[in-house]
Amino acid sequence: TGDRVVIAAFGDSSPFSTKTLGAFALPQNAAGFFLASQTTGFIPMPGGSQGTLCLSGSIGRFGLYSSGGLGQGFVFVDPQAIPSPTGTVAAIIGDRWSFQSWHRDSIGGVATSNFTNGVTVVFD
Repeated sequence: TGDRVVIAAFGDSSPFSTKTLGAFALPQNAAGFFLASQTTGFIPMPGGSQGTLCLSGSIGRFGLYSSGGLGQGFVFVDPQAIPSPTGTVAAIIGDRWSFQSWHRDSIGGVATSNFTNGVTVVFD
């Protein structure tokens, strides 16, 4: 749809309690996944996407979700097991982790993909 999709983080800033990430205003029944990195970036239209990747460095990926009929996607984040390219990483006090969601999209009936904005959690 090319519409703006937003991400939000819910929960406290403790590195020991589960957080929830939510993506809202997604296209209905779109596949997507959440991403995590300790490094922010600015990469416009990566891989032909219509959006901007706000992460860089080592980027981990959570499992696939479907936005369903409400156009929303969620994932629970265990700060002691944040995905990275080589396995999971435990957050410690003082860490800054940024999250974003990638999702399938279409513009004018042509298949593409897009990203939410990014959100950063500082663990303390």
